[in-house]
Amino acid sequence: MSRARASVRVVALALSLTLAGCGGGGGSSNSPAPPPPTQNIAPIIIDGGPAQVPDLAFVSVTICAPGSTTSCQTIDHVQVDTGSEGLRILASALSPTLALPQQTGSTGSVIGECAQFVDGYSWGTVRTADVKIAGESAQGIAIQVIGDAALPNVPETCSSSGPPENTVESFGANGLLGVGAFAQDCGSACAQQALPGAYYTCPSAACTPLQIALTQQLQNPVTLFATDNNGVVIELPSIAAGGAATAAGSLIFGIGTQADNALGSATVLTTDPATGNIVTTYGGNSYANSYIDAGTNFVAFGIDAYPICTQIATGFYCPTTTQAITATLKGVNLATSTVAYSFGNADALMGANPSFYAFDDIAGPGGDDVTFAWGLPFFYGRNVYTAIEGRATPGGTGPYVAF
Repeated sequence: MSRARASVRVVALALSLTLAGCGGGGGSSNSPAPPPPTQNIAPIIIDGGPAQVPDLAFVSVTICAPGSTTSCQTIDHVQVDTGSEGLRILASALSPTLALPQQTGSTGSVIGECAQFVDGYSWGTVRTADVKIAGESAQGIAIQVIGDAALPNVPETCSSSGPPENTVESFGANGLLGVGAFAQDCGSACAQQALPGAYYTCPSAACTPLQIALTQQLQNPVTLFATDNNGVVIELPSIAAGGAATAAGSLIFGIGTQADNALGSATVLTTDPATGNIVTTYGGNSYANSYIDAGTNFVAFGIDAYPICTQIATGFYCPTTTQAITATLKGVNLATSTVAYSFGNADALMGANPSFYAFDDIAGPGGDDVTFAWGLPFFYGRNVYTAIEGRATPGGTGPYVAF
């Protein structure tokens, strides 16, 4: 899973939806109007969120007790992540009156999950809920409740994976909406064996790794929508050099299912069906562990390719002058796209405008010499498509990315 980040104002968004009309020609006046399209657009806001972190894309998600239309809660500032699957909500963001049943294993024991990210881990229960986003809904799906007091003891095989991110402040958001290229968050690996650091059965204070069926794992909610269920599009505007206080865009469900999510002339790069990776070639190096991911808040590559920031933007690159790089992205289908990207001194950028949270010109180390993560700054000024495995689209069957 991804989620790397550095170190408020909420803008209200007006959602416009063009509905299909009828009329004209020789049609009968008694002919029924075609049904309107599903409202498949969720507004995105980039505004720092509850922890004031730059370049995190947020949407609002409504969670209901299974089968209820009245016991519901809308949670804002849920981060959008195309590098993971499943809905995860911080326990502190949930109303105590919203009763979500705990998921249990074959022996009746409570199921817990450890979500391991690039920058830490999150531990919590697996519960069942109905989920609504824009006009789309998924019924009775498994979600993770992070920091749930019902499972206070974190297994050592989970906690040893990095620092904890079990609070809104440490997590940086009220939750995470994983709408990546896979149908489940662990898939066949967890269905075939009990993997330490993933799902657990918790009959008492001690939890042990659990082999878990696909149907009990966290699902990519998009796969369970009645329509618009083959992928997502993230649409963000271009922003000025030096950043912006906020940015507003759209999370659009479906690819080629409605007029608002047509693939158009976007280049399709199929991804590795096991890892979701493509290949990036830059500076004479080939980065095999390369991916396009809205859940990473900077463009990440190299280890010490440039000086590292030590002041405001600790961990980002701080070159002495703006750097302009050109890279080639290649899919498993051998399709390629050349990308130009410029980034500056993150300390200077963030220091000049402390109230800015949207930057399209920041970068940082990828942690090794094979990783190249095209994070959220890559998305500004583009429509970026993520097609889900096994789902048919006008660009072919997923998984793929396109832009």
